[in-house]
Amino acid sequence: MRKSHIILFILLCLTATVGCGQKKLRIVSYNVENLFDTYNDTLTNDDEFTPRGTKYWSQKRYVDKLLFLSKVLKEIGIGKKKEFELPAIIGLIEVENRRVLEDLTQKTLLADGDYGIVHQDSPDPRGIDVALLYRKSNYTPLNEQFLPVKFGNRRPVTRDILYSSGILAGKDTVHFFVCHFPSMIGGEAGSEWKREAAATVLKRQVDSLLRRNSRAAIVIMGDLNGTADRPAQTKVLGTQTSDAKKINDTCLYNCGYYLLNQNRGSYKYQSNWQTIDHIIVSGSLLNKHNRLRIDKHSQIYSADFIMEEDKRYFGFKPFRTYAGMKYLGGYSDHLPIYIDIK
Repeated sequence: MRKSHIILFILLCLTATVGCGQKKLRIVSYNVENLFDTYNDTLTNDDEFTPRGTKYWSQKRYVDKLLFLSKVLKEIGIGKKKEFELPAIIGLIEVENRRVLEDLTQKTLLADGDYGIVHQDSPDPRGIDVALLYRKSNYTPLNEQFLPVKFGNRRPVTRDILYSSGILAGKDTVHFFVCHFPSMIGGEAGSEWKREAAATVLKRQVDSLLRRNSRAAIVIMGDLNGTADRPAQTKVLGTQTSDAKKINDTCLYNCGYYLLNQNRGSYKYQSNWQTIDHIIVSGSLLNKHNRLRIDKHSQIYSADFIMEEDKRYFGFKPFRTYAGMKYLGGYSDHLPIYIDIK
């Protein structure tokens, strides 16, 4: 073989290797609005989501919800035709227990994804938790913890923060956090201290990781019950916009900061769109200091089939499962968000 042909052959092999290494994986965060099974758990306040409860939560309604959610998560997949891939990582918020996660991953459109589950029952009085689903071909878990959020000397009354670290795409260790910060019951300003308490727990764990490795790849996702400019994020977590001119490996960046004050978001309260679901990452994933690199902006998934006409406030809104006690038969009151990593 001539020398020039050998060089060309080597270059083609290197190009193919690089191309394969650039495969994108999709990370999704989705508040699924009360994914309960139909069984009464005597340890939690889930009575309304039972066949005899106030919401008449039947087996049919439960199965419909599972199928609807799986359709959403499948449609968020990445690629086209033969290259289409289900999301690699899914953070779920407002799930009741492991049973609903097993039903979702094994008995719906997600079954082909061969998903593993990271979950633990939390002390939330209603029994709603967070969970992480991962495709076993994309992610190998190494460690998991569930971080309790305490309010002073009182017992925990909110969701634990889920932490999972593992090897993503066979390239590097990624540290995932899935959060559901306390709600705005009592008013946004009056309840912000609870979200700050949750953010303090999260920040302590993040700082510990960054002290051990200043270039740690960290992805925080979930429903933080506040926009990107709220104190729990900007003051406690110290988050900045991912559009910042200078990116520091040890700082945290909100990839949805650009959505502030726009007429779209992940959640609609009356006539106002807000993005209260977030994906926050460490700077090393935005810099070229890591074997993995994440997109600068997270995206909101708002396909027509998960929206409905907003007859009261005009425009459109998420097609939810319930409005108060009225069963609507939709998907969720939140829209999912996603981001790509490669």
